[in-house]
Amino acid sequence: MDMSKYIGNVFLKVDDIKASGPIRVKITDVSEGRFGKPDLTFDDGTRLSCNMDSDDWIDKQVELVVGEIEYDGKMNEAVLVKPISPPIENKAPLKKPDFDDEIPFA
Repeated sequence: MDMSKYIGNVFLKVDDIKASGPIRVKITDVSEGRFGKPDLTFDDGTRLSCNMDSDDWIDKQVELVVGEIEYDGKMNEAVLVKPISPPIENKAPLKKPDFDDEIPFA
């Protein structure tokens, strides 16, 4: 019996990804977690605490894999988030008006 629909709001760990292999999910929410770090909530009810944040992540498809990161001077296994959805377009900065034009006064 698949019990995943009853789990809800379970934080994923390295061992979870190792046991199942890479997982493809859609980000449904980004909220502030412990220590000011963002928590990602996925469409299957699982969650992941991460070190980077962006509201632009909502509704994006990602793949969760096991990889290594450096922490406290040594390499440690961690759950990595790999994008699947197309990259977020960089929005062009607003052009500042040029106010250096001379205005003739009569």
